[in-house]
Amino acid sequence: MNEKQGEIVLYRDNKGCAYYIFYMIGFILAFIFVRLIIGSFRLIGKGLVMTKTNKVARITYLVLVILNVISFFVGGLVGMLGTLIVSLIVIIGFAIYQHIIEISIRQMQEYYYHIFLKIGLHIREQDVPVYLSEEYLNEYTNVITFYSYIPVTEWEKRKASLSSQMNKDIIDIEQDTENNRYIYVFIKKKELPSYIEYSSYYFDEEKEILNIGIDYFGVVGMDLEEQAHAFIAGETGSGKSNILKCMIYQAIKKNYEVVLIDFKQGVTFSSFMENKENTKIYYEEKETLKVLRDIVVETKARLDLFRIYGVEKLSEYNRKSTDKLKRKIIFVDELAELLSIEDKESSRLLYNSLETLTRLSRAVGIHLIMGIQRPDSTIVTGQIKSNVPFRVCGHFVDKEPSRIMLGNDKASTIPDIKGRFLVKTNQYREIQSFYYSYTAYKPRRAIERAIETKYTETKKQAFGEPIQSEKKADFLDSFNEDNYNHVYRKEKTEKSTPIALEEPPKIEEPTPIEEKPKQNLPIISNEIDLVSLLINFVTYL
Repeated sequence: MNEKQGEIVLYRDNKGCAYYIFYMIGFILAFIFVRLIIGSFRLIGKGLVMTKTNKVARITYLVLVILNVISFFVGGLVGMLGTLIVSLIVIIGFAIYQHIIEISIRQMQEYYYHIFLKIGLHIREQDVPVYLSEEYLNEYTNVITFYSYIPVTEWEKRKASLSSQMNKDIIDIEQDTENNRYIYVFIKKKELPSYIEYSSYYFDEEKEILNIGIDYFGVVGMDLEEQAHAFIAGETGSGKSNILKCMIYQAIKKNYEVVLIDFKQGVTFSSFMENKENTKIYYEEKETLKVLRDIVVETKARLDLFRIYGVEKLSEYNRKSTDKLKRKIIFVDELAELLSIEDKESSRLLYNSLETLTRLSRAVGIHLIMGIQRPDSTIVTGQIKSNVPFRVCGHFVDKEPSRIMLGNDKASTIPDIKGRFLVKTNQYREIQSFYYSYTAYKPRRAIERAIETKYTETKKQAFGEPIQSEKKADFLDSFNEDNYNHVYRKEKTEKSTPIALEEPPKIEEPTPIEEKPKQNLPIISNEIDLVSLLINFVTYL
């Protein structure tokens, strides 16, 4: 019995030892498996960091992470193991695919590696910047991204050497605002055009911006929320007045109050004289002095309102108050003419008014945009200049005007092309300004008068009877100005000869303007050809 019991005990002891041995083995395997799982998550996390610039790889890794988490909660460790195996196969396949498509990238990395060693743009040989990608920015510019431990100031110092080694024009070098390791080098693909006609495509309906041209990064304009006042400087024929006209047109279209000061008897701004609803033009000393002093008073009144409502900007005030205030812009064609009048007392009062406006009106929605033919330190004083952040300067052979306007001689280095300017905001940007076409955008009333005259002649030719006032009014109200502009510009471009009114040719209907959907003109009569009517009044104009 004892022996049997001893055997039984021994049997039980043997079973217990095996159990504990396998338990230990299982524990060790589980520990290794858990470490494997944790290590997998860490590798996937590192993969997400390393694939910041690769959108496809980032999405793949995210999907794998989500699948592993779901499989762990649904199928436990076994389910997760199966998902990990699938994930491993996917990662290996993706790595092979990336290896194949990144052959060109590795070639570029090798190419730039030797360039950076040549120009000394590295800390140690292992800290050379790494090429990541080259992307399309617009038709004029590409951007190359590098991963680098070298500060952007060192890149700027070697900009000329880098440009020479790359055999490409470098427009600018910038550092990523969120991650300083990323450096962007902007490469010029082609030169800016020498002529860009303004169209409604460049009109910004949402923001308080007056666009003036295009640079290598896109459309450039004056943001009235950030830049209250502006100088537009340029020699005769540089395109300075054209920029002013382009800004005036946009201001009128945005329903701003516009004040035009032109001591050339209104010649520069004559195309806007008939738009009297929101536009006032002054070209005499006394009335100019009076209107500027009135605007100073209005500025102070607006400041009092802002103080009462506890706001700092016009947009904030208009959100709180039911009595909305409009933006008001004062355009001065030639500042030197304004401040160089013979009456010294009047000149002093004008200067004081301008200085007060530049100092006080920046937040209340009253803006000064001043044209200057040749900047001079007696006209553009430091007191006024310090309150005018947006400065546009054309090409000057002499470096002094550029130094007065921009604080350096950069304007003397830009190409001497009509419409080419240098814009200073928080940085310097070379732009080609828009060409404002007076014929294409002359006031609506002038167009209406031309249509009215031609309508009368065409109607008499067709019917030989007096015009019905109701039909004439309907025609004028529904006239599509864009179609008129398109026909006129097409005829002007092709340089066609005038067409006789008696024998209008049979042609296809004009192609509609791309910016806006086509709007059909009303049919006056079955016996009148609509296209012929358009050609007739365009020829007349």
